[in-house]
Amino acid sequence: MKKIQEAIINVEKIFENKSGPEPDIGAKAVVENGLMCRIQSPDGKFIKTDMSEILGGTATANSPGWLSRAAIASCDATLLAMRAAREGIVLDKIEVKVDACSDGRGMFLDIGVSPASSEIRVLFNVRATNVSRVKIKELVDWVVAHSPVGNDSTRAIKMIIDIEPE
Repeated sequence: MKKIQEAIINVEKIFENKSGPEPDIGAKAVVENGLMCRIQSPDGKFIKTDMSEILGGTATANSPGWLSRAAIASCDATLLAMRAAREGIVLDKIEVKVDACSDGRGMFLDIGVSPASSEIRVLFNVRATNVSRVKIKELVDWVVAHSPVGNDSTRAIKMIIDIEPE
């Protein structure tokens, strides 16, 4: 925990001198086979997605929608661990579960139904010895307010769409 705490304090000092948004690391998805995509970062790390068999995929990897929920869960869990370490709080358990509801008709039919999730539910399971539930709630509230991935899902974000020239 001390290593994380020191790292966070050092990063806070760096960000105190910054003045606004900077580019994040990009992701590039390439369809490899059928509906399987390889999503790669510039440094070569990658993950894969696929669709269920009913949609023509092979179901050998999770879907992009699941990956979106996984991104929220892992971002919130990581940020909670970082914030607790920053405050010198030892948490015994951090578990974040994310569920959503969506209407699949929006992805396939032109009937005016949104393909987006109509709601996203985030459940924090946090346990700590000698830490009040009030303090845990404060930590969770801080995470919800500062989670980049969670905030991407709850705020309207300008999305710029372009097509590369041939």
